[in-house]
Amino acid sequence: MRPSQLEANLSGSSANLPPDQNLDFLKILSYDLKGSLVSMSALFDVLNSDGGYEKSEGTVETKLVELIDKMNGLSSILEESLRMVLALDEGGRPEDALLDLEHDVVEPVISECASEIRDCHITIENRAEAATHNLFPVRTNATVLKMIARNLLGNAIKHAEAGSTIVVNVNHCGPFCLLRIHNSKSPVAEELRPDRRMRNPHEIGIELYLAKQIMQTQGGEIWYEPEEKGARFVLAIPVDTGCRRYTSHSQGRLFS
Repeated sequence: MRPSQLEANLSGSSANLPPDQNLDFLKILSYDLKGSLVSMSALFDVLNSDGGYEKSEGTVETKLVELIDKMNGLSSILEESLRMVLALDEGGRPEDALLDLEHDVVEPVISECASEIRDCHITIENRAEAATHNLFPVRTNATVLKMIARNLLGNAIKHAEAGSTIVVNVNHCGPFCLLRIHNSKSPVAEELRPDRRMRNPHEIGIELYLAKQIMQTQGGEIWYEPEEKGARFVLAIPVDTGCRRYTSHSQGRLFS
């Protein structure tokens, strides 16, 4: 993407909003918790059903593995939620950690979505711009950023056709790190785009319009790029060149 295109996409954003304006972190977390609980409930229903599918030993084992993965994911979300609650209870706001966008956010989120990717017969191509030495440092709330990345990838999986490919790409563009998620076949309905302002009561998880607002308070943006074949969502996050805090992965790698 050329810098002029990036500026055009960012020109309408509220990037100058203060970081904590109108952000109810507990409400935001509730979307992710609800999504995990609904997904686990669906797996329990499948395991308890009398004739919905052939209960071969391999099928049951696969579903149990999926259930364990979901429980581990829920445990991580709850742990992150408690940290945020404690920070808010002490009169502050959750810390913004220094993250490597590819290794601390994108790779874990793809792993968390492994069962959905497998069930939908979708291929994920993770095309990081370069090898491990190329870093993508951003500073934002890790919990919220992973939640937004899960939302973008989850929507791409949900609306993709079986056998299609979803391309995930992280690269630099001027003062921003860009996360692009491209679905090679299915377009995105107008009501699912990030500039939609009405809440869909049937949608599970954080909605794109709220995700867009959150990123604007962090100095970033989310937008949709229609393609002749498929669709692309882009998340722009300002690059951070400070070195005040580190994640476990980034320590010793960022700005060493």
